[in-house]
Amino acid sequence: MNDPSRIFNGEETGFQICPSTGHVLAEKGAKIVYSIDESSPKENVNVMFPFSANGKKCYPMIVYPYKRIPEKIAQSVPAEWGIARSDRGWMTCELFYEYFANIFHSFLVSQGVIFPLVLFVDGYKSHLTYQLSLLCNKLKIEIIALYPNATRMLQPADVAVFHPVKMYWRKAVRDWHAKHPDDFLNSDICTPPERSH
Repeated sequence: MNDPSRIFNGEETGFQICPSTGHVLAEKGAKIVYSIDESSPKENVNVMFPFSANGKKCYPMIVYPYKRIPEKIAQSVPAEWGIARSDRGWMTCELFYEYFANIFHSFLVSQGVIFPLVLFVDGYKSHLTYQLSLLCNKLKIEIIALYPNATRMLQPADVAVFHPVKMYWRKAVRDWHAKHPDDFLNSDICTPPERSH
C-alpha cells in the first residue's frame, strides 16, 4: 500500500449515445414548450477505465449496446483498447473477465508494474465472480470491493475524471447538433441499435 504504482481504482461509467441537446420547439414567449427528443435517453455505451494512484491510466474497454458492432465504430477504436457488445451496453461478468485477462493484465505487464497489486472496484455483481477471483489469485491481483452506496465518495474517477468528461461530451454533442442539423436528423446515429433477443 506504500507504492502508488501498485494501487489501482477501476471505474465503470456510462455515456449517453445521444445526450439531450436542450433544444425546445415553441413560439417566442410561449408558456408551454415541447422538448425535441431524438432518441432514448437510456441508450448508453459503458466504459471501464482503471487508474493507478500515481496517475497511470490503463486502456479502457467500451461496451456498446449492439447486436453487432458496426465496422465503422470498431475501426475507430484504438487497437489496444477493449471493445465489446452486450444487449444493453452494460458490463457483464464475462466481459469484465475478458477485459481483466486480456487488456488490464497485459497493460500492467507491459508497464513493468510489480505484482502483487490492489484494484479497488465498486461492488457491482459483474465485477465480483468466482471465476474472476480464481484469475486474480493466479495473476497476483487483489480485488477489493468498495462499500455499497459510498462509491460517489470513494471513487476518485467519478468526480475528478468522468464528471468533467461527461460535461464536455454533452456540450460537444449539442454543438455538433447545432452545426449539422440535417446530418443528424437524416442519420442513424441515434436510432436505437438492433437488439439481440
